[in-house]
Amino acid sequence: MADPQRFQIPYESLDPLTIGAADDETKVYRDQIEFEIPSANLIAAIYPDEPDPVPNATEAARVALAEPFAGPSFAELIEGKQSVAIVIDNQFRPTPASKLLPPVFDAIEAAGITDVCLITGNGKVFPLSESDIEMKVGRENLDRMERNGWPLFQNDPRNPDVYTHLGVTSRGTPVWVHSEVVKRDVKIAIGQAQANHWGYGGGGKLIMPGVCSDETIESNHCNFVPSPQTHYGALAGPMRSDIDEIATMTGLDFTLNVLLDTRGRVFGIVGGSHPQSHRQAIEQFNAIYAYESPVPEHGQADIAICGVFAPTDHLFFHTGWGCMSADFVLKDGGTIIYASPSPGVHTELGDFPGLALMDLMKPYMPPTPENYQRVLRDIHMREIQMWAGCIWVPIYEVMTRKHLTLVTLEENLEMAADIGIDATTSLDAAFAAAMERHGPDAKTIILPFARYQLPSNMIRLDAQPHRFPQEAHA
Repeated sequence: MADPQRFQIPYESLDPLTIGAADDETKVYRDQIEFEIPSANLIAAIYPDEPDPVPNATEAARVALAEPFAGPSFAELIEGKQSVAIVIDNQFRPTPASKLLPPVFDAIEAAGITDVCLITGNGKVFPLSESDIEMKVGRENLDRMERNGWPLFQNDPRNPDVYTHLGVTSRGTPVWVHSEVVKRDVKIAIGQAQANHWGYGGGGKLIMPGVCSDETIESNHCNFVPSPQTHYGALAGPMRSDIDEIATMTGLDFTLNVLLDTRGRVFGIVGGSHPQSHRQAIEQFNAIYAYESPVPEHGQADIAICGVFAPTDHLFFHTGWGCMSADFVLKDGGTIIYASPSPGVHTELGDFPGLALMDLMKPYMPPTPENYQRVLRDIHMREIQMWAGCIWVPIYEVMTRKHLTLVTLEENLEMAADIGIDATTSLDAAFAAAMERHGPDAKTIILPFARYQLPSNMIRLDAQPHRFPQEAHA
């Protein structure tokens, strides 16, 4: 290999609820894979310049509550009110709720409000176990809730008796939201703001799908996940716009939008009114993780090498989002090499292998345009549950145009072969095979944190986005 350059990408699987658990933690774990690429084959290696984490996430949350980006402070908002609903995200999201809840509780107690509930925004994900709840919420916070008589609820999407109908969105989504949220005077949502293949996470997404019924979630997902206007950076896309409209219909008052670096540490929190504070948070996110596309200067890459980082990387179902981001800078027919250990999830409620839910694509393999038409028909007929399809379907669509090679643990190889996913334990072997596939002049881009990273030309914050193949892949 002439004139090689050496790189590292993260290859991690740490617990999403414990990474960076202490603000004063000095040891940061980072498992990495090292590899070499000839300089002549490299068009870009995109490593973000991340800010330092905040010294204390609890105090940063206290400031965000008192000094919001938009609207009244949280204390002003709840003054004179009788009840508050607090929505947090689920066990597969790394938001450190245990650190963020104390100042919220302090403000509520200072206002003398006694009708308070905490609800986990599970969407359609299975409930948190007792140990999950203790890790997510924190023992001290749970004890405080018990002393105050504040209940904890979990979303129960298939129980129609616990939802209130709020109408239909302008895009035709029928809206049922958990009644424990709807009936309270003030609603605050606490979650992580980040780019994803639905546009962005955080903000109103804690309401939809967080605390919505099965019918609302499926309607939103089936209608908008396959849309080419639903993509990384598309805040104005139909899916994210529908989500924010549902949050507005619910009366979401205040959001705490947490920004986490690629080591799971809090580097910023933006509080304030919905949806303005969420937008400000994603603009801060984009300032760090959006990058100038090398495509105009170098053309599209033949090979994209992607890493994954803790937390929330136990399942490829969660780590694989970056396939849709890498798609923007990779030519059709190119190869995505996705390094994800995906060790699986082991809980009191059951064990899930590293490729859990990805096996839902098996009946449609191999990934071809013709088979993708079958996927679309089955979505239309509601043969596919889109709470899971919202991830594997976009990955599958990319696979109809690109070759995906998964670099993973040996324990996942058998399941990958059964599904029909090309998988190996060796990044070097995957790269050698890609070079043989594309030839000695193959152009390569490295996206070590692909799940966060997006080309800045795909950001659509205002105008309705129109992502057509000639724009996204030219």
